[in-house]
Amino acid sequence: MRRAVLAVAAAVSFTVLVGCTSVSGGTPGPATTTGGSGTPTEASEPTSTGNAPAITGPELDLGKVSGPCDLLKADQLAARGVTKPGAKEADPAGPTCQWEPDDVVRGTSIGVTIMSKANGLDDMYANRAQFPVFEPTEVAGYPAVNGDITDAKHGACSTAVLVAKGEAFLVQIVVNDRNAPAYSTPCSESSAVAATVVGNLKG
Repeated sequence: MRRAVLAVAAAVSFTVLVGCTSVSGGTPGPATTTGGSGTPTEASEPTSTGNAPAITGPELDLGKVSGPCDLLKADQLAARGVTKPGAKEADPAGPTCQWEPDDVVRGTSIGVTIMSKANGLDDMYANRAQFPVFEPTEVAGYPAVNGDITDAKHGACSTAVLVAKGEAFLVQIVVNDRNAPAYSTPCSESSAVAATVVGNLKG
């Protein structure tokens, strides 16, 4: 359990670095939405966000949900061993929902943050040197980053996904069971959860 506690601390520190950062040449502004319909809108051209890769597909509207606890559905969580309601928490990067597994020893904890206090992925790219693990990737066709503040595969990983200009969400997972295959590849788990969130935003 001590290992799991350390992993949680690492994941929290990840969002502290993201949420308490300003990008040189400007200050992060409030997140914008793509419309009130809740449907993806086609970008007329690739959306440039400065440091982070551009979005080349349809932008998604994080404003379509009332909060981060609505980004994952009950049946999707149940499939991952989570049946208890999520708990809303304050986070330096933005509003967060935290779900704890029914089996706290062998289950996986999940957190999702709407990064309203960060400038999309720009802040992360501007401070990439501070992350021993910083892996640019894609999640369901959207620019993303797998990251952590330690260089050990300790069962924790965070995946941030850019879904619209200046708008991103962050998934943090902690695999508590050291014997689980996902313990040594936690970013595959956080990326999978992030892909589920993207699917939900697409509706």
